[in-house]
Amino acid sequence: MDPIDLRMASVREARNAERRFCFEVITPQFKRVYQATSEEDMSNWITAINNALQSAVEGRGIPPAPPPSAKSDSSSIRRDIGSVLTGKSSSHSGQHSHTNSVSRRTTVGARPSYARTDNNAFDEDPSKLLQMIRDADQGNNWCADCGSTSKVEWVSINLGIVLCIECSGIHRSLGTHISKIRSLTLDVNSFSNDIVEILLQVGNRVSNMVWEATLDQSLKPVAQSTREQRLKFITAKYSERAYVQPLSSQNSRYATPDELLLASIKKNDIQGVLHGIALRANVNVTDRSRNTHAVFLALAAADPASPGSASSGLSAKQAPPKAIPFPIAELLVQNGAEIPAQPPTIPLSPAAQLYVSQRAARQAATAPPPAATSTGKAGADMLGSLPSIRGDNNAAPPPASQALAPLDGKEREKLHKRGSAGARFAGKVASLGVDR
Repeated sequence: MDPIDLRMASVREARNAERRFCFEVITPQFKRVYQATSEEDMSNWITAINNALQSAVEGRGIPPAPPPSAKSDSSSIRRDIGSVLTGKSSSHSGQHSHTNSVSRRTTVGARPSYARTDNNAFDEDPSKLLQMIRDADQGNNWCADCGSTSKVEWVSINLGIVLCIECSGIHRSLGTHISKIRSLTLDVNSFSNDIVEILLQVGNRVSNMVWEATLDQSLKPVAQSTREQRLKFITAKYSERAYVQPLSSQNSRYATPDELLLASIKKNDIQGVLHGIALRANVNVTDRSRNTHAVFLALAAADPASPGSASSGLSAKQAPPKAIPFPIAELLVQNGAEIPAQPPTIPLSPAAQLYVSQRAARQAATAPPPAATSTGKAGADMLGSLPSIRGDNNAAPPPASQALAPLDGKEREKLHKRGSAGARFAGKVASLGVDR
């Protein structure tokens, strides 16, 4: 085979492969599929190739080596491609897989090295985000609900799916408690790193494995379907959860959706978390053994704290934590989970503490103000006294802090004109009432 130019290549787990443990190396000219002997072997190969990809992208020299002896899609891999491409053994490459992961979405389980900012500056190049989402999963090139390939530029950030413009309108009509729609080309400023990672890790293929698990595919709308047909299907799919696989003793070891959700969070399994959410699990559930909120569990599972650390907050003397995305925690929040006011009972890493502080601040900023009430109960919000609107000789003058500042000539003239116009309008309304 011809050598592969790693500067133009990417690697990922094979999509829709007939054989197990397959991965593919993709270039603009071709795609090669290889089969490993086990899932661990496949992961080691992807890690080793990824290290070589990063070396090539960063311009580091790659020692010359004979061509790989692995056969495309027909036999198990006989030689460590990491040693072929980088001169390293697979075990050595595997030890550094976390620190050397490529900063783009090319591997299974790899995290892009994002900074914790409000967005990824996709507003400078809106097509970058769209292309990134499409490259993450081939299924993201067509609508998750109708299969259309026209104007597939909309996403639901709490479902993690890509939609066409027609189906996105149906999703909007269901309400944000069901689906939160954003444009991949118009709303690029609203995509945080965590939301982007949800879209990369879920996507249409994983989502439909959950939301269409029991669906007869003949019932699914197509690109030419009417709005009524789309509305009926999308409502049944996401609002009624008609095609989600229910829990049973035959297909699950968990008795309730809450148990499935907690177990999936601890395993950092985003598909299992999505299944629990689809089964209406409580996203604010707490783990009984640790009495820990689901969001805190998701943060700890994604980035465990180092031994002896405490989650008492970030210290000014500490170096800024390395920011990483937390897609499962964000998926819970986007589907209704709240950041608890009480600190967790388990230690959180600095990156997780940073997520909590920023998320809690954003949650407080967007919370509606408390409703005023006149119940008079202790601790209840009370209505303040209203200003007097009639001349009352016995009324106390307003405090100095509330007194009006003296008006200059121009301001007094403006108020006089407004008062005259209001009086004329009131006179006309009164005359109309008398005539009637």
